[in-house]
Amino acid sequence: MTPHLPRLRPLVALVPLLAACASHQPNLGQSPPGELTGHVTTIGQGYWFRPCTAPADSLWVTFTGRSVAQWDDARRRGAFGTDERTYVRWIAARAKPGQVGPGGPALLVQEISEARTAAAADCGP
Repeated sequence: MTPHLPRLRPLVALVPLLAACASHQPNLGQSPPGELTGHVTTIGQGYWFRPCTAPADSLWVTFTGRSVAQWDDARRRGAFGTDERTYVRWIAARAKPGQVGPGGPALLVQEISEARTAAAADCGP
């Protein structure tokens, strides 16, 4: 009885392709990461950010990497309360439209440098 190696060859040929796909990480960032300041508000299960440089913009917030643990720590300290503004300074990149969040503009936060209660002078005069 001979082994059925010809049947296995197509499967074996797929292994490198599957490994390459598994290790590929999509580029979600539309812009390179940079420091942003502004206010974030918790509404329901989501977070919305209004940057100091463009207060009319509203961006869905997605925490990634190190910022996930930093966000949890800040929440334990009382930051990011529901329906209240929190001043933030963080490293983030804009996501491509529709890739994360509810489909509109979004922000991928990588690191939180500061999170505190909002103040009137946070974004300058």
